[in-house]
Amino acid sequence: MNTARQLVSGLPHRRAFSLAWPAILSNISVPLVGLVDTAMLGHFSDELNLGAVALGATVLGAVFWLMSFLRTGTTSLVGRARGAGDDALAVKHTQRAVLLALALSAAVLIIQAPIVPWVMGLLTPEGAVGAVASDYTSIRLLSAPAVLLTLVVTGWFIGSGDTKRPLATVAVVATINIVLDATFVAGFGWGAQGAAAATVIAEWAGLAVALWLWWRMAGPTIRAMVAKWRGRGLRSGWSSLLGMNRDIFLRTLILYAVITFVTAYGSHISLTVLAANAILMQLMYLASYGQDGYAAAAESMAAREIGARDVRGLHRAVAAATLPALAIGAVFTIAYLVAGPTFIGILTSLPDVTDAALAALPWVAVLPLASAAAYLFDGVFLGSGKVGWMLLGMAVSAAIFALAWWLGSTTDDPNGNLWRAFAIFNFARGATLGLAYWRQTVAGTWLTRAHTHP
Repeated sequence: MNTARQLVSGLPHRRAFSLAWPAILSNISVPLVGLVDTAMLGHFSDELNLGAVALGATVLGAVFWLMSFLRTGTTSLVGRARGAGDDALAVKHTQRAVLLALALSAAVLIIQAPIVPWVMGLLTPEGAVGAVASDYTSIRLLSAPAVLLTLVVTGWFIGSGDTKRPLATVAVVATINIVLDATFVAGFGWGAQGAAAATVIAEWAGLAVALWLWWRMAGPTIRAMVAKWRGRGLRSGWSSLLGMNRDIFLRTLILYAVITFVTAYGSHISLTVLAANAILMQLMYLASYGQDGYAAAAESMAAREIGARDVRGLHRAVAAATLPALAIGAVFTIAYLVAGPTFIGILTSLPDVTDAALAALPWVAVLPLASAAAYLFDGVFLGSGKVGWMLLGMAVSAAIFALAWWLGSTTDDPNGNLWRAFAIFNFARGATLGLAYWRQTVAGTWLTRAHTHP
């Protein structure tokens, strides 16, 4: 009893909040880009362009989310290295991540020409939608180097316990994107292509801001370390980065396979449902990025505590983040239940699309609360470097999603069944990771293979 009381006494709530609030604002700014695209097209274009952006955004999300290990992997490795007081190792991890980001960017730009039209052909039976979606996606991919390098820089910031600079970066991206969206889509009538061009310009500007902020943050010693790109210390030591990123990549691949199925299946129901699901996805993303703020706080604190070999500090950090994470999920759920129709009305004035979105809204409203534990434990396992558990939990949850969808596949409401299965999937993610957290704690293996070496 005394041990439990000591564990919860004086929890680092302030530290968690100081990390979480900039991350929450930063994360919410990310889907605002998609919300602005959707709103502009929903009011100043048509179902064709709105549906095309939904498909294009799904493919781009797959590309960039699959490579999000550049951010999460960098955060974990940098956080644990700096928690152990080894800035030189943190710099080497970041340099390797930069080289990996450049290589992946080059690969994306080279292979996108033949791959994008083929993928769009698989995702939709509508030829016109596929063609516009291909154009949108090809334009957006021109920002791949900027997006991936920004992920690395953001990983350094969060691993260093700084979530304010990432907020400044995404604020610049969101502001520029809003202004250019209004100009290109509402003003010039360029449709999906205009929305894509606006985002590309905004994302390159975001990289410039992130690099400038890093330069101001880094002292002379770290700048000198970064300037050294040669030596055995950089040529070796890739196993930690690649091994961890492999598991994160596979876990994200499964996640995006499920999300892609949700979007693509909507296109096979009808073009109206595809457009409606594009709006519902934006609501889902808005909530998920907002909830991810305390996950980022848990990730940063977990990395530091594991680096310092302080398991008790890890548990205290998780305890400090848990209640606010659940509360944020509950707030989003209540907001969507009460004001969901208003949100949908803001995003589109197309009557059939509005009706289809309202029909599935109750299940979308449940998602934030059902997903709260999943986001929190994602941060804990990313920060601690125990990403193998995340891969296993995601695989089990995807199987549960497939079973839930199949059992309800004969219903008269196929889109409602789709979103119900998706809510079950997200609840299963949190439940499986919660069991993994308990297993790690009972076995006393939080520090096992937690450290990396140059």
